[in-house]
Amino acid sequence: CTFCQHRIKGAQDQAKDNGKVKNGKGYVEDGAMKTACEQTCPTDAIVFGDLNDPNSRVSKLSRDPRAFRVLELQNTQPSITYLTKVRNKDDAHG
Repeated sequence: CTFCQHRIKGAQDQAKDNGKVKNGKGYVEDGAMKTACEQTCPTDAIVFGDLNDPNSRVSKLSRDPRAFRVLELQNTQPSITYLTKVRNKDDAHG
């Protein structure tokens, strides 16, 4: 959304002013800023970041065993990853 575009651009500009540049743009380190929806979600259910950075939070979550992507089997290569709900798989209880 427009609010987040302003936040991201502002964080990139600040990073560039501080000498943190990658590919000609200011590089915002993981966790240095949050989008509006990330900030307002009390459960941390929304996470944005750099999937290309293997150490970023969003990249680690995308490799979680519970992670899945919609229509991934059709080779759509979606960038949104969902985590499945934790279910009790105890066979003794059915």
